Amino acid sequence: MKLAITFTGLLALVIPVFVAQGAERHVTGGIIRGDDLSDGSAIFRGIPYAAPPVEDLRWKPPQPVISWHGIREARVAGNPCMQTDEGWNANDAAIGSEDCLTLSVHEPKHRQNERLPVYVWIHGGSNRAGSGGDTADSPIYKHGIVVVSIDYRLGIFGFLASPELTDESPHHSSGNYGLLDQIAALRWVSNNIAAFGGDANNVTVGGQSAGAMDIGQLLRSPLAVGLFNRVIQESGVMSPPRSAADNERIGRDLLNALEIPSGVSALSALRRLPASVLLVTSDKLAPVTGDHNLLWMESSADGWVIPVGRNNLYQNDDVSHVAHLVGNVTQEFIFDGTSEEAHALVSRIYGSVAQAALNLYGFRKTEPPTDDAIFGSVGTQALTDWTMRCPSYQLAKWTMTTQQSMHHRVWRYEFGIARPGRPRVEHNAELDYAYQAMPTGATSQAWPPLQQYWANFIKYGNPNGQALPYWPDMGTSANYIAFLPTGIQRGKDMHGNLCRLLAEKNASH
Repeated sequence: MKLAITFTGLLALVIPVFVAQGAERHVTGGIIRGDDLSDGSAIFRGIPYAAPPVEDLRWKPPQPVISWHGIREARVAGNPCMQTDEGWNANDAAIGSEDCLTLSVHEPKHRQNERLPVYVWIHGGSNRAGSGGDTADSPIYKHGIVVVSIDYRLGIFGFLASPELTDESPHHSSGNYGLLDQIAALRWVSNNIAAFGGDANNVTVGGQSAGAMDIGQLLRSPLAVGLFNRVIQESGVMSPPRSAADNERIGRDLLNALEIPSGVSALSALRRLPASVLLVTSDKLAPVTGDHNLLWMESSADGWVIPVGRNNLYQNDDVSHVAHLVGNVTQEFIFDGTSEEAHALVSRIYGSVAQAALNLYGFRKTEPPTDDAIFGSVGTQALTDWTMRCPSYQLAKWTMTTQQSMHHRVWRYEFGIARPGRPRVEHNAELDYAYQAMPTGATSQAWPPLQQYWANFIKYGNPNGQALPYWPDMGTSANYIAFLPTGIQRGKDMHGNLCRLLAEKNASH
């Protein structure tokens, strides 16, 4: 018998056929293929959770995912959202795109049908910069946690309000598109995370800075009810939302800056403009509060995403069961001014109760106050109290005064260890310790305890665990723990007298 071998058949004998290998999962839209890792985990990047918000979808609520045929490769991170280069975010700004509504998932090794706790990360950056980046690579997944990092529309693309956009909306709402993106991502998690071994009924949402402040808005929003069980808010809680009218003023300023007439044709003109033009123009818009960094950080009380009049999130009984881990670093924002300038700063912050605050900060007639080894200069203390420490105190206080407080626990922390290689503690000092492998030069007081506390909270709703110093919840004594170079220390009522003064001053306005 003759053996007939064609040229094609001969090639098949001598040239191996390479087939793309990887983990495949079925999600909303179709099948994706990620990377299997050597430790048995798998990572999937750039998964769309909504349609690209481009052209006519610019400044629209996120729309359903566009389905695809075949297998979609999920091995490369999605685009960061459009943003201006502020230095620290240069890489994200260089490749930013409006087509950016994607997320990444890191799935730990697990048994079939096992359901693992889920951690969804919302990045910071003043709601104008940054990205989910490599957070899905965080080794916190090794604690048996499915890690999800998301990107959401930023700046003018995510938070612009205008009368025209409000009139166009069936909800008579505008200005909260970035928050709607986050809610859409959480809905995607609810619908799809089981494919990655995750438990949709055990979801913690975490964020730092603007990401933490956005979580405060999600706690307010009726659209996010039931999408998560716990929150971790690092250096940011919530701020009172602006009125819709205040936010719409920004939209009117934008039209004036671009010399576009207001009215029904304005939106068509804005949606035709290149994204780069909108970015450049947005950097010239006047802030509502006097601080340009806050231009896009205060959500709009639009009556749909954020209810009107709900300044206290615990007016929303639907979040009374959500456990909190909340805190800040000891020196969030550094003040290097003179004693006279610090005196003026405290007076401006505390207003009608300034004299009492000046006394507590140590101002005396004969000599200026001295710096504190942990909390820094008086100016640094006042800035940190005003922006982060006292808002987190107030959040915890609200928690403990709700009727449902027996079901709602808060763990509060201060982090006072500098990032390795940095001369002093600063805003975001805890991030490397919470989400990275042991940083070079890290001290054992910060790593691994911080990451273990976070992992325990994500898994069980309580940060405590074996071999860790006990961390009491806030309770009625305002308990907290501090991560310091000298070790982990427990304390009570951190700067409580100052925080109560701030609350008194704010209540009088």
